[in-house]
Amino acid sequence: MPHVIIKKVWEYCSYNKGFLLFLFALLFVSSLIRNYIWKNSDYYDGILLQILISIIVSGYGMTITQSRINHGKQLPKIIIKEIFSLGVKSRIITSSYILIQGFILGFICFPLGFPAFDLEELLLNWPDTINMLFNHDPTSTILFVFLGAIVFYMFSFFMEIALAKLADTKSILPALNLLSIKKSIDILGWKNYAKEYTRIILTIVILSYLLSYNLTFTFIDLIIDMFLSFLIFVTQYLGIGAVYCKIKDLEIQ
Repeated sequence: MPHVIIKKVWEYCSYNKGFLLFLFALLFVSSLIRNYIWKNSDYYDGILLQILISIIVSGYGMTITQSRINHGKQLPKIIIKEIFSLGVKSRIITSSYILIQGFILGFICFPLGFPAFDLEELLLNWPDTINMLFNHDPTSTILFVFLGAIVFYMFSFFMEIALAKLADTKSILPALNLLSIKKSIDILGWKNYAKEYTRIILTIVILSYLLSYNLTFTFIDLIIDMFLSFLIFVTQYLGIGAVYCKIKDLEIQ
């Protein structure tokens, strides 16, 4: 259940409360610096800044995944070289999978009159999703939901294990070995993996709904948004590590 996942994520984050406060302070200062640079730089500098932030965020996320795979109980230390290396590699892997997934989803969805989609976005924009589904004929809607869900889940399964293998080995090659990834999923079981992944998606959606609410006090709202965003971030990468940790434990048995 999502509330169980949120509890585990909080226990992991708050295991070392001093380091958690340090991370929040770092995030707050980084956000101020990023906003300042973004407002006072040209378009291309802004793009480079976004790429750098993406690499750093992905890289630290990978260290969280790595920590969970190794049965870690707390947020990992910040090691710049490792974060940057894993960040660059993870962006290559993620971009490759998303690009191929988007192409195949487009090939399926566009002829039916639907856009290529992200499951999390569909759930977050539920009223628009319902309206979109009911504005198409039943056959097209059923095909869109059925075929789209299969493609989305299949690619997501492979991409998550690919990222886990990257975090575990620090090498990009195992993340591209589709046969090895399939064998890993087979060990856990596709049905069990689907349940685990769906629970993680629902948890992220719930936290994202909470994030969408705004308070009257801007500073308090900023702190709460930063806290919820961090929980969403940790939930995603901790979930990847938790699934692969189970797979590795089953391999040993």
